[in-house]
Amino acid sequence: DEASEQGDTNSIGFQPPGSMPVAPSAASTYNRKARRAWTAQKKALAQGDNPNPEQLKEQPRNTLFGKRRADNSSGDAPPKMQKQQRARAPVLKTDPAAAKMKGMARRTGTGVHERRSTGKSTAGGKTSRKPAAKADSSAGASRKPHGEAVKASLHAWERLRQTKTPSAERVSLIDAILDSFQETLVRMLQKHDAARVLQTCYRLGSARQQAELMTRIKGHVLALSLSHYGHFFVMCVVRHGSVEHKQMLVNELRGHVADLVAHAEGSAVLQLVYSSVASRAQRNAMYRELWGKDFALLGQVQAEHTDLAALFEADGAAKPRVLRRMDALLGKAARKGLAMTTLVQRGLADLLQHADAGQQAVLASALKEAVPHIMHTRDGARIACSCLRYADPKDRKAILKAFKGYVARAAADANGSLVLCVALEVVDDTVLLRKALLAELFADLPNLAAHAHGSLPLLAVLAPREKRYFAPVQLGIMGAAGSGTSKKDAAQRRDELLQALLPPLCRLCESHAGALGRSSSGCSVVFESLKAASSVGSGVDSLHVAAAMRALAEEAVEEGEVASGADVEASVTGKHRSFSAEAKEA
Repeated sequence: DEASEQGDTNSIGFQPPGSMPVAPSAASTYNRKARRAWTAQKKALAQGDNPNPEQLKEQPRNTLFGKRRADNSSGDAPPKMQKQQRARAPVLKTDPAAAKMKGMARRTGTGVHERRSTGKSTAGGKTSRKPAAKADSSAGASRKPHGEAVKASLHAWERLRQTKTPSAERVSLIDAILDSFQETLVRMLQKHDAARVLQTCYRLGSARQQAELMTRIKGHVLALSLSHYGHFFVMCVVRHGSVEHKQMLVNELRGHVADLVAHAEGSAVLQLVYSSVASRAQRNAMYRELWGKDFALLGQVQAEHTDLAALFEADGAAKPRVLRRMDALLGKAARKGLAMTTLVQRGLADLLQHADAGQQAVLASALKEAVPHIMHTRDGARIACSCLRYADPKDRKAILKAFKGYVARAAADANGSLVLCVALEVVDDTVLLRKALLAELFADLPNLAAHAHGSLPLLAVLAPREKRYFAPVQLGIMGAAGSGTSKKDAAQRRDELLQALLPPLCRLCESHAGALGRSSSGCSVVFESLKAASSVGSGVDSLHVAAAMRALAEEAVEEGEVASGADVEASVTGKHRSFSAEAKEA
């Protein structure tokens, strides 16, 4: 402090005796606060009409050991300026939930509009809140005109849905609810709370009350089917209504299938009506609406056409526009994840069969994630087989990876097993097939080999498309052989798969000869496995084949089919020779 009061005698601060002189240091660039304060004072004096604003006191210089204390002895020092605080927005001390409700009310035009006032904290830590003023009843009625009716219906609903409520009281409660929604029933069906009340009224109401409800919604079924909450009432009528009411829904939805098929809520209503209410003729009429508006308006004129093949055979000129229409409509439904509905699957299966290569590739790419979820139905299996056949290698890999954990379950399914058969005959990457499909099949090989459907993927490699094992209907679902985007030769692909498939099958025949021999599917797997293993160039050691045949012969001895051990040797040798001879002839 004394050194700072001496003036400019030592501008660089304290120096130890005998030390080298130190050059004066420049002003520190880190003391930004002092610089900003000086600039603020200078501007303030300049704005105050100072005649000579430049004749201000010099800025205190900094030293190596900190800022030098300013000398305020002179009387011309400017007055100390107060730091100006920037104006900030007022902080609302309201409840966050109340603020959120207020924001929702502003967007919708209804709800709570009162602001809760908060007081200062008291010594006990509690806040003194003033009670909110009650809203005007007329203002509340204008914001929510049916609020009282909905509130009363909810109280009646709590009593109505109880099983112990008497029937007479239940009828009176439903009548009261219907009277309260005399002119606004369709609007109330689109509210989350009133819709549940009216669903219960229809489900538990009498025939007269159900008919009254259906009379009020007549002409509004399409709007309710497209509503987030209203479509639940339509589905309630489909599940619990009478035949007349269900047919009324079918008639109301006629001509609007295209509006429902690609809609999230409408597709659910359409699926329920299509699968549980509509007759065969009505289902065909719904399907024809996907072809175009002209087919929807013609009605029964084109009733003989039930699929695209019959339509294109009768009218070839309609093929381009019908395919464009179905591609736009069903492609939109597939991209929105609505490929699980029956009508969409029927249309996609026909579309993939008759579309050109470009459309097939685009649809296969859009449906690659939905394949594991739709392959259990007949049309879904047709779609899955077409996707595997027309997809590129990248999409095929994505489809096979989606099968992870579901291969054994799919192999035991009547339609899913056919999809696996197509995958084994069209995918060129045999290494991927070993990891994605064959590895999971080997994990449950004893059960699948003796299963009627589980043995089909094995037989698809051992005896491709053999009519003894595959029915014409199954071959139709799988599609034509040799089509698609595959580039590898079918014989080369089969040889690579047999190298991975035959050793586990030979060991299976040796260890589970009895179980396989008692099953017709198991016998087919054993026969084709030993036949393929005995062929020239199979890559399987003949000792494994002989061991498998010996196990089969010993099982036959236990069953009493072979008399002695010598016959066992003869049987094994004879079977081995017969397999080899038949393989050589083939």
